[in-house]
Amino acid sequence: MTRIRERGVAILIALVIIAIASAIAGRMIWDRNLALHRTENLLRFEQDYFYATGAESWIASLIHEDLGTQPTVNLTQNWAEELPPLPIPHGEMSGRLIDLQGYFNLNNLAAETGGVNVTELAVFQRLLAEFDINPEVAQSVADWVTSTQSDSGGSSNGIYATFTPPYRAPDAPMASATELRLVAGINRAQYAELRPWVVSLPIPTALNVNTAPLPILESLTPDPNTGNLENIVKQQKEGGFQSTAMFESMLGQPVTIPVGVDSSFFRLLVSIRFAGSRFTLRSILFRAPTGQTRVYSQSFGSTP
Repeated sequence: MTRIRERGVAILIALVIIAIASAIAGRMIWDRNLALHRTENLLRFEQDYFYATGAESWIASLIHEDLGTQPTVNLTQNWAEELPPLPIPHGEMSGRLIDLQGYFNLNNLAAETGGVNVTELAVFQRLLAEFDINPEVAQSVADWVTSTQSDSGGSSNGIYATFTPPYRAPDAPMASATELRLVAGINRAQYAELRPWVVSLPIPTALNVNTAPLPILESLTPDPNTGNLENIVKQQKEGGFQSTAMFESMLGQPVTIPVGVDSSFFRLLVSIRFAGSRFTLRSILFRAPTGQTRVYSQSFGSTP
């Protein structure tokens, strides 16, 4: 009886040892597979990044070559053409370049001398009204980007301290137009409507009337003439304006904010499909007065 009991204990110990060994082996296989997946993802990311930054460098040189000493930036130039899908090993790559100075620069709401730029504020109020957003929200945005706060419902009344969780307005230029989502008075739906028409550039910029879309053009004057705006859009497609005087003549009204026919800031979007995944690179390119183009900022992401 004792031998049988001892044999049973020995079998039980053996089974425990086998179970422990199996668990250890399973964990080792899991760790190995995880390490392989991590390595594979890293290699895939590096390959995607290599292609995207290569496209970024090529397009930066294209801007330099295409615009060079051109007196204007307009929609008939090569840079404005969307890059068709290009085949790459195990995938394809496409790209698009956008003139950011064709949109409303939120940081222009801050006057260079301090306080709020009232002429830019008036234009922004009209832009908000086009999307049925309360024009008073413009003052809240102006308070967000200026160090001198007003008493008109912006950051100075401590409204952000009542939010959950509470936060403070930066009272400084926006690093990204996505900060609009945090401004009091703008809900998710309003943000989605407004976001395509606004940018946040690091310096005060003039609006390029050769690339500005219709909603931006409509916001320039209190009482825009529909026929004149249609003619302006038509002219944009035919080479744009050589001077702001030509633009104001066709508009039929004076413009109170700085406008121009040239641009320095562009957004590049590169999309790569490679080995079953998608990689996106978003860059802001800065074109210096000398014509040289460099990367000002860069963000990227990938999805399976």
